[in-house]
Amino acid sequence: MNLVPAKMQMSPTEFKQLRDFIYAKSGIYFNESKQYFLENRLSRRVQDLNLKAFSDYVSILQSARGLEELKKLFVEITTNETSFWRNPPQIEAFQNTVLPDAAKLARERGQTRLRIWSAACSSGEEPYTLALVVQDLKDTVLKGLTVEILGTDISEKVLAQAQDGIYGSYTLRNLTPQQLQKHFQSLGGDLFQVKPELQRLVQLKNFNLVDYNGYRMLGNFDVIFCRNVLIYFDDTVKASVLKGFHGQLHPKAYLMVGHSESIHAYNIGFELLHFSKAMGYRKK
Repeated sequence: MNLVPAKMQMSPTEFKQLRDFIYAKSGIYFNESKQYFLENRLSRRVQDLNLKAFSDYVSILQSARGLEELKKLFVEITTNETSFWRNPPQIEAFQNTVLPDAAKLARERGQTRLRIWSAACSSGEEPYTLALVVQDLKDTVLKGLTVEILGTDISEKVLAQAQDGIYGSYTLRNLTPQQLQKHFQSLGGDLFQVKPELQRLVQLKNFNLVDYNGYRMLGNFDVIFCRNVLIYFDDTVKASVLKGFHGQLHPKAYLMVGHSESIHAYNIGFELLHFSKAMGYRKK
């Protein structure tokens, strides 16, 4: 009989140590109400390392071997609930308005390349959704343009899943049977794999959004998607991340955030755009 180890208790001091460490390394902020969440998520990790207390875990994170453990910590604390064609009105706005205009602006700038960034892309559903739209428009709206989609995430585990491009029917539930047949190979049972032509459009990279000096290394973009991520940051980090996005967007390029996220209070040069049942922002 396998006994499940008892969940460890986290003291208020240990919670504060961990919270401050996580905030410094990722910009993700956990308030006091999230102590139970951290306790839940990290108990098993602490026990796997044969540690007696969360304070010992903090010591490991701050030690020379902390860098490897930090990767595991990010896997445990990040939420990766996502799906294909998530928030359909916004994807339709991307397909019908944003992409055609971004292509027009790119041609006017003399670009032959269109670049899209899916920031905090989790297990790849968002960048592959964007790739699916791009693939369908390659001979019309995007004719003559090479499209590159960059998907980045702080968690190496979800990026490995994105690299495999294998998904179950639940995360594919918003796609039509035609889209599924055109862009995926059935692996039997409940599993489908993204077709190679879609995978070729997407490049995946481990990137931490609070690595503000690293933004420039990613290059310039015509569209940035960063949906349902800013809610995990406090005002200071939000402002800095938005400044980073602003710096990497071409003039009049697009920023798409989650439908419940407003950047109005941190507005550093974006104008709000209203689409049919969706919204987005454009660099002024």
